Amino acid sequence: MKKILLLSVITLFSLQFSQAQSLPRFGITGGLLNSNVDFKTGNSLLNLVGVNNFAKINSTGYYIGALVDIGVAGNFHIQPELLYGSAEDLSFFYLPVMAKYYVADKFHIQAGPQLNFSSNLDDIKKAIRDTEELLGTNGNVDDVLKTVGVDLGFGAGFDILDNLTIQARYSFELTDRYSGPAGGVLDIKGSAFQVGVAYMF
Repeated sequence: MKKILLLSVITLFSLQFSQAQSLPRFGITGGLLNSNVDFKTGNSLLNLVGVNNFAKINSTGYYIGALVDIGVAGNFHIQPELLYGSAEDLSFFYLPVMAKYYVADKFHIQAGPQLNFSSNLDDIKKAIRDTEELLGTNGNVDDVLKTVGVDLGFGAGFDILDNLTIQARYSFELTDRYSGPAGGVLDIKGSAFQVGVAYMF
């Protein structure tokens, strides 16, 4: 499944690149990142004792990375990015491929899929240990926590100058991070909000 999705993204990128009306523009980006992880249970008794609230992670940090803007047709662009984000004891590599559409002269909206690869999930691991202790299903967190997730992102941006853009984006996970013994009643999904600038060369 992951290989098929990655192959689809690469194929889409290659096709759009070959059909691009203008040369791609390369740039760098960075800004503020807010990362949120929700622990959801299907057990009403556990919800009553506050497991969902007990295991909620909300952290603020930063993101940096590189991007490519590819003009495809008229107001339609494709924007692949490679980002690194860090928020306290959480850190991820993000690979979004955003479809951008200019609805006005300098204003665009964007949406698209995103892969995220975790490089540090210590906060989530601690919360899993605490939650599984309540559930009575203690396991090895390194075995039950998936390091790759699939997200959907959407946002907007405004070109302040020809080579300087401000943009904001919200993304949420479509896949469940947890694959442990409590999988029948426990789901772990993350979301992220980022706002920053992009400088094009």
